[in-house]
Amino acid sequence: MSKAILGFANRIPDVAEQWAGGHAYLLVGVDEDAIHGVPTHDIEKVDVWLRRYLGDFSRYQFTYVPMDIDEGRRHVMLVDVFPPRWGDLIHPLHKEFDRFRPGVVFHRYAGRTEPAHPAEIYALTERARRATKRVNVEVTMPAGAVAVLAPTEATRRTITDFLRDELLGQPEAADQKKKEGASNPFGGFTSLQVLWPDSRSPEEFRQEVGEYLNDFDLAMQHALAQAVGDVGTPLTLTLTNPGEDNLAKVQVVLSLPDTVSAHVTADTDEEIDWPSQPAKYGAGTIPALGGYRRMLGVQPPAYQLPSLHSPDIEQQEDRTLIRFVPVDLRPHETVTLDPITVYSSQEADPFVAEWRATATNVSSEVQRSLSIPAQRLDLDL
Repeated sequence: MSKAILGFANRIPDVAEQWAGGHAYLLVGVDEDAIHGVPTHDIEKVDVWLRRYLGDFSRYQFTYVPMDIDEGRRHVMLVDVFPPRWGDLIHPLHKEFDRFRPGVVFHRYAGRTEPAHPAEIYALTERARRATKRVNVEVTMPAGAVAVLAPTEATRRTITDFLRDELLGQPEAADQKKKEGASNPFGGFTSLQVLWPDSRSPEEFRQEVGEYLNDFDLAMQHALAQAVGDVGTPLTLTLTNPGEDNLAKVQVVLSLPDTVSAHVTADTDEEIDWPSQPAKYGAGTIPALGGYRRMLGVQPPAYQLPSLHSPDIEQQEDRTLIRFVPVDLRPHETVTLDPITVYSSQEADPFVAEWRATATNVSSEVQRSLSIPAQRLDLDL
């Protein structure tokens, strides 16, 4: 176990992060053919045994996983070795084991753990050397404002309530029409053109209406964000590397008050793809593309989803977080980050935000505050 843990500890961060977020997992007591299990011991005892070989390295944890097999219950040990970091020292073997003497540096190669080759020793030396380096970037705001709007929740609720009442009244109307048709001897001829009768239950129709209204509300929010981006001033940030080192995958995270909503600024000429209303309940469908779509459960999206290379926006309990796409920065290079439309229904001037930046090839982070002015807009949803 110690040999494997040390091999995982002596990985290069930007290589390790390509799999499982940099974590390395070791299973003890299982192979390709069978679950053999291991004896269970107190965690403190195992830690003492391992420290004789690992020294001060403690960035791992393990647990016993019970497995029920034909022969009964057995325990497999699962060891999680945490991701390596820039600035980590080289972790050598501390106690003689088998043919390996103290000081041997193990490295993880494809499917095996072996003493490190010279190239890996140099790479691990560089990993340790980067402890003296710190991320050094500057974030500036050449343009941008938080649009202050009148509250829109009540208006959106009025619209969705109107649509809900109109749609959910259809099952009752269809039932009444069915009763009237039963008393009309010629009522059956009116439905000859309908080849696919409506097979939805009232509950299925209500669920379809709920999904439609949810998509409609999202589309209204997208329309509002598009209007704000059109007449307002989207937030634009620039990222600069003032130093002499190349910085890899620099990510800026902007933290705004939770009263501020944020959207990736869309093209003002882009048409919003409003969701299609559910087919009228009880009317049936004439065979057409629309009918096939409903049979297959295919529904058009409320609006175009942002690109996978767009900033990630997360609404937390007390903050709105914007994670910009990581970028590589050459010395003295400046890049412009994707514009973001930000708006709020609460007054503030300025809105106080915070940004922090990290890079994958240097340690630490830089964090600063950012004042964003308010811009009052008069928009009618």
